[in-house]
Amino acid sequence: MLRFLLGSFLLACTLASCTSSYPPAKIRVLILDGQNNHDWKATTQATKATLLASGRFEVEVSTSPEDKSASADWEAWSPDFSQYDVVLSNYNDGGTCVWSQAMKDALVTYVEGGGGFVVVHAANNSSGDWPEYNRLIGVGGWGGRTPASGSHMRLSDSQWRPDPAADEGSGSHGPQHEFVVETQETGHPIVEGLPALWKHGKDELYDSLRGPCENLIVVASAYSSKTDRHEPMAMVLHFGEGRVFHTPMGHVGGTEAVHCVGFQTILARGTEWAATGKVTIAPPADFPSEDAVSLVAPAEVIWTP
Repeated sequence: MLRFLLGSFLLACTLASCTSSYPPAKIRVLILDGQNNHDWKATTQATKATLLASGRFEVEVSTSPEDKSASADWEAWSPDFSQYDVVLSNYNDGGTCVWSQAMKDALVTYVEGGGGFVVVHAANNSSGDWPEYNRLIGVGGWGGRTPASGSHMRLSDSQWRPDPAADEGSGSHGPQHEFVVETQETGHPIVEGLPALWKHGKDELYDSLRGPCENLIVVASAYSSKTDRHEPMAMVLHFGEGRVFHTPMGHVGGTEAVHCVGFQTILARGTEWAATGKVTIAPPADFPSEDAVSLVAPAEVIWTP
């Protein structure tokens, strides 16, 4: 009996050792695209390349119908969100959502039930007429949003708070330029271990986003000379049992924004956090400094193990 127990113990230890040496299962990502006032094909290509290069994800894409008036095609567009760990939106309908009610309900149910959701750049312009989407993303811009749509998130006395700001806008930006991103929530897994300040490649610095701001936490921000205040650049929130990561960065009017290693790192780590609640992706060795942008094509970034 003693020999049997000892053998069982050694076998269990061996199996545990072997199991612990296996890499973690890859996170299943679904990118939604097909409608956008930006070059959504280039954005999807860069986003997919960034996620795949990190080695942590497997990625599929679901593209919407082209014709907004083709109601039958929109009724038929119904990706099965339950097959994925996280859904990433590179989709912008300009403010009027033409999704079927079943697809709207499916996304809300998916995130409420524990699914991850990621919003990149102009995806926060989308679906201003869909109340649940505005709750999902926390704040958004343009897309028919008005002061009635909710509040801005403002930094005051070192605290981020909703500000109704009834006399101010609902989405804006100045010329594309390089800007410094500043960590606001040092202990959050997405930014933990990253420099407190790093320079982002030339991008649109969104300002004056507004929305319900429910459970919204600003993880990183950037100072806008246009508004003379800090504007959220990376945000998270919990929606039911699910997690949402939202970044207004990532414009593809040029290549600098999506080639910025800082942006790529935030995107990959934010997507992992939305899917799992944890971050295991280490920042690349060429992460930017406060004074210097670091630009590398998404597929060529060298991610440290």
